[in-house]
Amino acid sequence: MDFFLNEKFIIPFLSTLGASVTILLMQFYARRVKETKQKIYAASYISDVAMRTVQSELIIVKHTIKPHIEAVERILEGDDELLAKTFLSNEFDILTAPSPEYNHLPNEYSLQLGYDDIKLIQMYETLLYHHKNESNRISLNLFVKENLKSMESFSSKSENERRDILYTYYDYLNSLEHESNRILWLSSYVIFPAFKKYLKSYQFWLYSIKSGKKTILSALNHMNENIDFMPEPDYMERVRNGGIQGEL
Repeated sequence: MDFFLNEKFIIPFLSTLGASVTILLMQFYARRVKETKQKIYAASYISDVAMRTVQSELIIVKHTIKPHIEAVERILEGDDELLAKTFLSNEFDILTAPSPEYNHLPNEYSLQLGYDDIKLIQMYETLLYHHKNESNRISLNLFVKENLKSMESFSSKSENERRDILYTYYDYLNSLEHESNRILWLSSYVIFPAFKKYLKSYQFWLYSIKSGKKTILSALNHMNENIDFMPEPDYMERVRNGGIQGEL
């Protein structure tokens, strides 16, 4: 026992212990800083993806889908001049370019975000799923290729066949509009509020979150400027209760 109380032992021991604890604390702090910065990057990156997706969908809805829906409605009402112009300018063939890829979020970063709130990652994965789902676009492009590429071929069909083709095209457009509205609704009423709240949490008080906050604010302002093309807050509820579900 006297040996352990001996100054020759206790002083080096305490010095070594103190150094070890200091190193452990420094490593712990460095790891916490790294993990916190990864969370900020992940939240900012997902907010940026949502913002770019919203901007893209608003352009598509505003300048492509809605104008084509209105054009088909006029054609079905008997506007043959507009029908001829649409064929001449090949306007039936739309949305042929693939959607951009968003794959720059490392798994380690998304895991850190998921540890805090798994719902944040689920929101992001849902957004990517809807963004990448191009089945309707592909089906539309194939349908146009088979039925709406040639004015001569279209004119040779019976009136009922022509109307069926136009109504089918109209249905595709409405489906695409619904897909865009679903993405806009998810971003506006779920993703941006959730990430705005997350970035305000106390763990980020000593860190810069300007990028993420600026991205979310920019997206919200852009949506407010295009409010006429945004789905209403109860849009998804009306969709769920619409059609056959509303009758049952």
